[in-house]
Amino acid sequence: MARPRVFVSSTYYDLKYIRASLEGFIESLGFEAILFERGNIPFHSDTPLDKSCYHEAENADIFVLIVGGRYGSSTSDSRQEDNQPSEEYQSITQKEFDTAQAKGIPTFILVDNAVRSEHYTYLQNKNNEDIKYAHVDDVAVFHFLDKILEKRQNNPVHNFEKVTEIESWLREQWAGRFQYLLRSKSQKQQLSDLQSQILELKSVNETLKNYLEAVLKTVDPKKSDQIIKLEEEKIENNRKKLLLNKNYFITYMNILSSLSEDKIKILIEEPQNYNELLKTIDRNIIDNFNPYFKELILEKHMQESYNEARSILGKPPIDFGSDNKNLKS
Repeated sequence: MARPRVFVSSTYYDLKYIRASLEGFIESLGFEAILFERGNIPFHSDTPLDKSCYHEAENADIFVLIVGGRYGSSTSDSRQEDNQPSEEYQSITQKEFDTAQAKGIPTFILVDNAVRSEHYTYLQNKNNEDIKYAHVDDVAVFHFLDKILEKRQNNPVHNFEKVTEIESWLREQWAGRFQYLLRSKSQKQQLSDLQSQILELKSVNETLKNYLEAVLKTVDPKKSDQIIKLEEEKIENNRKKLLLNKNYFITYMNILSSLSEDKIKILIEEPQNYNELLKTIDRNIIDNFNPYFKELILEKHMQESYNEARSILGKPPIDFGSDNKNLKS
């Protein structure tokens, strides 16, 4: 019987006791644990060893990443030279993670508590080259963490101190995923039925629309065009409202600020460039939220969502690239 295959990715020597415990935990659930030190990865004589690991990572059903204090060995494509800083090459662990992410493999990330604590210190001291960290061998570990945390999806992170905390978190995550899959199967059938009903209603609605327009023109030809135009505008406004309610930027504003719907609309419609947007922020947003919002609008995905909202309202996009020199990717 086929079993879910779980690829465990981490540096080896500093985390080998965690890897061994995790292997037992995975097997106890009836899953197949894939760890290179256990001979689970078939290595090919005509390719570098690390490339076999990437192949297995992209063919796994679940990917578990453990981040400790070591950055790890370089990939065969970016060999580390003597005294070369770690951040100048890609580690095998990072490449395994990137490979699984590119394939959309469900990923679960565990970070050592001490490393995560020092990561916060690092964020406050990025420009201080003299600071020494007790729990990592190179700041490249922090660069890797930054890359993980910047992702918008498939990057759940959990800090751990003991192996039992890893097992407890993974058990809850995988149980929740299993429940989601069961519900999804039922919901797919419901969605299919709903789509059929929507198509049927759309057909009926179009027929009624044509019928009512014909009736109106017969009863009162002079007013019929005006009535039809007003109703079409109402339908279009409702369509825009539905699209705006799904917009990421507007969702954020509704959650993080107390701005009214009208003021949010002003923020979107009035500015013609980045500088005008900043002025509109100053005029319409309460002072204690201003700095946070100005920082938020520097994020690339927030700018894309902002311009998407402008497009819904029939406004051209703002060119943040030319107006804002501090764009964050």
